[in-house]
Amino acid sequence: MKVIVADDHALFRRGLFMVLESETDIDVVAEANDGEEVVQLTESHIPDLVLMDVRMPGTTGIEATKAIKDKVPSTKILMLTISDEEEDLYDAIKAGASGYLLKEISIDEVADAIRSVHAGQSLISPSMASKLLNEFALMAKKDEQKQQMPAPRLTDREMEVLTLVAKGMNNRDIAKELFISENTVKNHVRNILEKLHLHSRMEAVVYAVREKLLEIK
Repeated sequence: MKVIVADDHALFRRGLFMVLESETDIDVVAEANDGEEVVQLTESHIPDLVLMDVRMPGTTGIEATKAIKDKVPSTKILMLTISDEEEDLYDAIKAGASGYLLKEISIDEVADAIRSVHAGQSLISPSMASKLLNEFALMAKKDEQKQQMPAPRLTDREMEVLTLVAKGMNNRDIAKELFISENTVKNHVRNILEKLHLHSRMEAVVYAVREKLLEIK
């Protein structure tokens, strides 16, 4: 798979490059020092995945993520950052990121994380997942107080697909699990996102946790 690494710390970026280039199934096609550069490189190389820092000079990683998802929607974004701020996590998810990992993980674990996200899974560092759950608890209380209109109703099959998406399964595995075609799964996912006014599978995972379809541990 083709990968671009975006991080303004040259030494860390070089370390990632060396580790990832040793993997037979990963090809680092470019490196970027800031958000503007990574958007341009993504349009040129059309990579499978961008490994993105959040805080970079000029255009931030989150702004770059939104731009990339608008211009090259097929490219997946995996955030790798020192920022454990809830706001950065939420903004990254809204922008279209498929994962949010802290740099506290071993650099050797990054390759497996890239493979997981490329396969359709959604990854969140455990410490950040707990913050998500706390936020969902607050959101639930606010929803009760506001007595908002009920969420759009999903069909039983759509609920099954959403639950499997939230477990990190890709379309092919979901199709096998439910004994339906992969194209049918794609249609269900598209309908789910449209009904719930979501933009990505990652946001669908957030919705599933909030609605208690999935518990992040």
